[in-house]
Amino acid sequence: MEFEEMNQRAYRREAPPDDLTPAERMIYMALCLLYELHFAGHYTREEGVALKRRLEQDFIQYRKQETEWIRYQTAMKLLRRCDLPIVQGIVSER
Repeated sequence: MEFEEMNQRAYRREAPPDDLTPAERMIYMALCLLYELHFAGHYTREEGVALKRRLEQDFIQYRKQETEWIRYQTAMKLLRRCDLPIVQGIVSER
């Protein structure tokens, strides 16, 4: 899910979708908290916008990290299936 869609859903106080990744879920919940604090008068609009921008930057970074982790896991799964002794020696060291 893209950041702006999460932002709109959090603004409307919708429950998070079930298919969010851990990083998406964390940012979604942070957006929900941000809006609740804003509605309660703890943040001005400008403060909220600044915090939201920071959350968007964090979201981009977390998504990159998740993508790299998935690539790493996929590569390891493929290597474990390989029958070459040299590859098995490398994989078993991990």
